[in-house]
Amino acid sequence: MKIPTLSNSDVIRFANHDFMNHLQLIKMNLELGKVDEAKNIINDVSTACKTFSNINKLQLPKTVEWLQTLQWRFPALELTLKSNVVVPVDMKKDEQIVEYLEKTVIHVYDHLDPFTEQQLVIEIDSIESSFKLTFDLKGNWDTTQFTHQELANVKIQTYEQTNQVWKYVLNLED
Repeated sequence: MKIPTLSNSDVIRFANHDFMNHLQLIKMNLELGKVDEAKNIINDVSTACKTFSNINKLQLPKTVEWLQTLQWRFPALELTLKSNVVVPVDMKKDEQIVEYLEKTVIHVYDHLDPFTEQQLVIEIDSIESSFKLTFDLKGNWDTTQFTHQELANVKIQTYEQTNQVWKYVLNLED
């Protein structure tokens, strides 16, 4: 399965749609007198915006684009993105990171159980001494285990890989 990249028009359309959905949810909760729920939505949107702003510090344009469009390209995955980016990453590794992430998501995507929530948490830490991306998918799918070829200067450590949990950490080596 090859998922096409999104055009600028697609991205703007998706972003506008999401923005309108959030506004409608806030309005609905306020009309129902659920002020705390409306505030929670505002906080969630604010946190997501801060996270996307933080990942831009990576200076990995393809990786950042992949992360920012993941939810639209793979709508069956409920994405939670966390980041702690203090220093940028060597841009030469940008394509390797995106290629690995794309292959792993595509490996399970066509085999996802449509009646199960698929929750993907991606956590990025980029500090002086290291870059670490944690991929943690929970849900239900029916496919073989993913095997990959070794990548130069990229270390993948799989912690668990079953048909309900797939957790690995991608580290960049100098």
